[in-house]
Amino acid sequence: MVCLSRSWGGLEQVAANDALDLGSLGLKIRVLCLENSPIHENMAGRKEVEILPISYRPRNYFDFKLRLEFQKLLADGVNLIHTHQTTLLGSIVPWLWRFRNVALLATRHIMNNHDKRDIIHRLLYRRVEFLIVMSHMLRKNVMETHAFREKDIKVVNLGLDFDLFDPEKVNPSQQRAQWGADNDTLVIGLVGRIDLAKGQATFIRAAAGLLKNLRAGERLKFVIVGEETLGSVSNHLDELKKMVSQFRLEEYVVFAGYQENIPEVMRAFDIFVMPSRQEAFGLVAIEAMAMECPIVISNGGSAEEIVGREEFGLTVRPNDAFDLQRQIRHMLDNPMERIQMGQRARAHVRANYDRQKRMIKSLRLYERALKRRGVY
Repeated sequence: MVCLSRSWGGLEQVAANDALDLGSLGLKIRVLCLENSPIHENMAGRKEVEILPISYRPRNYFDFKLRLEFQKLLADGVNLIHTHQTTLLGSIVPWLWRFRNVALLATRHIMNNHDKRDIIHRLLYRRVEFLIVMSHMLRKNVMETHAFREKDIKVVNLGLDFDLFDPEKVNPSQQRAQWGADNDTLVIGLVGRIDLAKGQATFIRAAAGLLKNLRAGERLKFVIVGEETLGSVSNHLDELKKMVSQFRLEEYVVFAGYQENIPEVMRAFDIFVMPSRQEAFGLVAIEAMAMECPIVISNGGSAEEIVGREEFGLTVRPNDAFDLQRQIRHMLDNPMERIQMGQRARAHVRANYDRQKRMIKSLRLYERALKRRGVY
């Protein structure tokens, strides 16, 4: 598996979980990652996989250092390579052309707004057995922008461990107390990397609007979970904190930083929001749903697949703080509807986003890819 990223978001967590799940079956899984990256730190020492950290970020095309890494892997008998970054295909495919018995798969995690049907990309994609995506909307986007054959673009839903994401096993009281929220406080939360595209500023503006029009006796707390990308030069977090100060919301908005206890975090929310500009899917959305937390997410991307016809959550226009405020207000004013929505959401996620089912589908694609290459 190849994942050369310094972030620790949905892409990286999905890649790590997939590798660990497959390794737990006894398969020999090697993970090529950047040295001291979050994916390296989170997987180091795990017996299920072998970590292969590299100290440089390869170029997207014809990187000769990366070629040496693949030569070592192929010499050691590796017969399948799965990259979670399609941008690296230009430095993977050229070194595989003469190795006819090595299968290559790629996963695309984000929407694409560029036409990648030129001759160079066509040549690169011809060497890929299957391109894996996590939603039908992302599959449609790939079909419209990439030179892949339709039959080679496969949807494999994201998957959760429902022993871990079980609302009956989690007591949210301690987590809520850390945020200064008692049992009578309604907590509205957002989880995601601190980034302009994730919509934290829209969330803060919506919070300001809601706090101006509080119902009698209503107490609200707004929690932002996440941190900026490791090594980022962005100062967006400082900008968000200044915004909170300008609106005089310090008493109501909590910057909780990075949290590992996501099941507890999601259970501690009364409402989860994902106001991103654009998301191919949004792992955190189904994590919230699994904990019976109703959600409000931006439309577009795969929102309809997540919330259905708003049986499992509500949608809003991206970058529209007023629309976000309106939908949160609707949930606050309708507590029984909110609770029932959360219950339906968990049932929906359990039926469609099981981690074991994802692993089985992935293994079947690996088997088909190896058969194409004549391995067996």
